[in-house]
Amino acid sequence: MTDSGARALLNSSPRRLITSGNSYKYEEISGFLRLPSRGHRTEEDFRAISQTGVDSDSESSEGENDGSDDDDGQLTLPSDQLAIKNLEQKITQEPSSVDMWLSLVARSLSTVPPTSKNASTVRSDIAITILNRALAAHPSNRTSRHLRLKYLRVGEQAWYESKLKVEWEEALKLGGIEIWMEWLEWRIRKSAESIESVVTDASRALQALGNSEDSEVDKLRVVWRVAVAFQETGPSFFLRGLY
Repeated sequence: MTDSGARALLNSSPRRLITSGNSYKYEEISGFLRLPSRGHRTEEDFRAISQTGVDSDSESSEGENDGSDDDDGQLTLPSDQLAIKNLEQKITQEPSSVDMWLSLVARSLSTVPPTSKNASTVRSDIAITILNRALAAHPSNRTSRHLRLKYLRVGEQAWYESKLKVEWEEALKLGGIEIWMEWLEWRIRKSAESIESVVTDASRALQALGNSEDSEVDKLRVVWRVAVAFQETGPSFFLRGLY
């Protein structure tokens, strides 16, 4: 403001800039110069781009939600459940296969960790349910000593003694040294403090095995088991009560 030249310019009358008509390369429209651009997109183009983005996001979202499906759109099962499903299908085709029934029991029990809450009860219930199905699935299964003994061992952990006794009596009808020896083992466990009852049970087993030459080895197994029981409890002279 102290410069005399600047004050003179401020006090002078306004001047207007005069330009020629050819000063601008592009035509002025409504006070604006419209400049050309490459690849100019219309409003419809931007709408198309936006819609494409939405569709892509939707497809991506669907892909993420279906992550548990395989290429055929089917649900992928865990390995244990898949193995159980395959065994069930095979058993449907061959219900008399004892090995497959026992495999189904083992595979089903593997899904319940022994350290989980109430594991013993849950595992027993699972095994009893499957073995019950197995015994009823085919007439030949009812006479399978292997299935029956497995059923009784599991049932011993879950049933009342009255129920277990009924099931054992049913199993003894099958006969055979395997059944009688397992039954005697059960009776010895139940009669740990009663030598007289062990003698009575052993006598029953010996009588049931018969007097044939083929049964002599089986009867010797019974006598030997009772002798071991006596040795564990004390008085060995009760062996005289076997015959």
